[in-house]
Amino acid sequence: MSAVYAVAVCDGKSLLELTDYDMVMKRYRELKSQGRIVFTTFHPSYGYEEFIEGIKPVVDRGKNSLLYTVEPGIFKKFCARAAGDGDGKYAFGGDASIPYVFIIDEINRGNISKIFGELITLIESSKRAGEPGAVSAILPYSGEEFSVPNNVCLIGTMNTADRSVALMDTALRRRFHFIEMMPQPQVLKQLKADRVKDLDVAAMLETINRRLTYLYDREHTIGHAFFTGLSGENATLEKLQSIFETSILPLLQEYFYEDYEKIQLVLGDNAKSRPEFKFIRDDTVFSGNIFKGNAGELIDLSGKVYSVNKPAFGILDSYKEIM
Repeated sequence: MSAVYAVAVCDGKSLLELTDYDMVMKRYRELKSQGRIVFTTFHPSYGYEEFIEGIKPVVDRGKNSLLYTVEPGIFKKFCARAAGDGDGKYAFGGDASIPYVFIIDEINRGNISKIFGELITLIESSKRAGEPGAVSAILPYSGEEFSVPNNVCLIGTMNTADRSVALMDTALRRRFHFIEMMPQPQVLKQLKADRVKDLDVAAMLETINRRLTYLYDREHTIGHAFFTGLSGENATLEKLQSIFETSILPLLQEYFYEDYEKIQLVLGDNAKSRPEFKFIRDDTVFSGNIFKGNAGELIDLSGKVYSVNKPAFGILDSYKEIM
């Protein structure tokens, strides 16, 4: 969805106009190749040096020596391009009259104070270069005066199920507008990724998410992005099986800490017409079949043992009977 927003900003269009996902992605790639869109991902080790500027070692092989130079980071380079820096310093030469978009994925996973430094003030819209209240700062390594152009749009994405959201820097919260992006099964219909034979994948996802909302919360619903690959020649049972085995089931196991009864409820296994359609099997076992002697005096005589039924993932009815 960040790609759709980026294209909308760059081309001055509304989201309602950008309904053809293939065309949006084609335009997104064009804008990236032109340098008008840049994408990066924050992580706990990401720092000011990568984002703004830092001192980097350079080996001079001719003199067999090590030199240190101040190198601009990805955001500083991007701002130079957006400002139309034509002095050749960064070899960009952009157009300051058109919008540029910088996308930060997993923005909440980075140490915001460490990464942004003094730029946490400069990214405010009222303090951008070209605004009446424009503010600049002297960068500590290069000593250059720096400001953020007013034609730069910052888009940050995050997963609200990530516990690090609660720890997100308050300064960052005050400088961004927040737009909730819940799972949108209808997007699968737009991408023609909503059908595997006669299985309605979008309806199946809606059913799973209603149950997750009830058993857990709305923040842990499953995103439609897991299923966007089910289009064209990839709309196969084998592809769906791979998605469920490697993505959906592990996610549910994490959500419910292997409380398999709840996973059964989410996947409809408690009401499947045939045992072989169950993704999670529940077999009754008796202590006498496991332990020697009269174990019933110490533990319950019988109980359920849960196991993943791998053959079920290769049966279309297993998915149809989720609903």
